[in-house]
Amino acid sequence: MKKGLFLGAALTIGTLAMTIPTFAENGSWKEDNKGYKYQFSDGTFAHSSWLSLDNKWYHIDSLGYMQKGWLKDGDDWYYLDTDNGQMQEGWSKINDKWYYFDPILGGRMAVNRYVDIMNEEHKDYYVDSNGVYNPEGKSGAKVDAKKISTQAFEKKAVELINNERAKYGVPSLFDDSMFADSVHVRAKELSQSYSHTRPDGDSYLYALPPGLGYYGEVIAVGQSTPEEVVKYWMSSEVNRAQILGKDYDSFGVGCYIKDGIIYWVADFGARM
Repeated sequence: MKKGLFLGAALTIGTLAMTIPTFAENGSWKEDNKGYKYQFSDGTFAHSSWLSLDNKWYHIDSLGYMQKGWLKDGDDWYYLDTDNGQMQEGWSKINDKWYYFDPILGGRMAVNRYVDIMNEEHKDYYVDSNGVYNPEGKSGAKVDAKKISTQAFEKKAVELINNERAKYGVPSLFDDSMFADSVHVRAKELSQSYSHTRPDGDSYLYALPPGLGYYGEVIAVGQSTPEEVVKYWMSSEVNRAQILGKDYDSFGVGCYIKDGIIYWVADFGARM
């Protein structure tokens, strides 16, 4: 498992082809004509792993050399500084394009979502399927609200989510009417501020029904069908962990259409 979700290991579900991290305390870099290797105090060398040194992360390849530039680890992309090999976090300009490497997700490149960050303009920034910042926001085909039944879309998304849980051997969730109000409120709020933080600054949990012992939320924007949005959620490790959460017993799905763009939310919970 890559170092990024040690803080949330419970969110990791399934088997991921990801390298194992090494936390180095003693050792030093050794340079030869091919690059840099890291030698531990016992004389052995790091290889095929992430390496943590002085709160900086590096990736060592199968031959033991420090990697630089783009790196795909499992399903995720990272960027390693081309000079010193340090993993990048936050916004990085690469070949005249801006990318966001999410510190909360261990430096994983953000894709297909708005990046919700604190800034003076209170603006969210959209990155596309290649991780590239798009100043125009979410692009893609718009839908005709008159030809869409949001109720039918929500019902289908509920079905697809439970189908995904069945694939992983996780019990189905009850499509609970107690979420009916909250998911529709949250879906509409997403059109104002695409974030788990509500437009008034409160957490999304204040929109959820009372009495929940466990709760969670996944959001999306721009997917034009239930199939697309569930596929998108399942492609993200963090969202997939929510979809497949074993502590939940009920949930609801809501969608809201504004200017031809669909905003999606699924809220999960378990009664105390």
